[in-house]
Amino acid sequence: MRLRLLERVRAASGGRRKGRSRSDDLLESLETHLSLILNTRQGSSKSAMDYGMPDFVSLMGRGDLDAIRELSRVLTEVVQEYEPRIADAAVTYSPGGEESGVLEFSLSGSIEIDNQRQNIFFQTSINPDGAVNVRK
Repeated sequence: MRLRLLERVRAASGGRRKGRSRSDDLLESLETHLSLILNTRQGSSKSAMDYGMPDFVSLMGRGDLDAIRELSRVLTEVVQEYEPRIADAAVTYSPGGEESGVLEFSLSGSIEIDNQRQNIFFQTSINPDGAVNVRK
């Protein structure tokens, strides 16, 4: 499992923080990249017009179970397409934050570190304004 190019350059030039493992660096890289992908709207990138998230504000306004399933499906597809380091990526809805307008999701999958599979888990929330937060 590899870090992204600029992260590898920084690590090679002594940029890795003391006491951090490759696994820690990789999880941080994944969290940063997922935040970037999920907060980029499709059509924003000139080199890949389908990079990022489609407009889903209308889905959030509905708030019904079908809309939430559709949003989970879209999130899963975007992660599978643009974060190849995560195998078996799956996004599932986590009920609980609806009264504040925040939708909570869990992103699970696995990564390979030193030729071994490791399960990963991220919490993902979508705010009413469409901003997506990703955290370990």
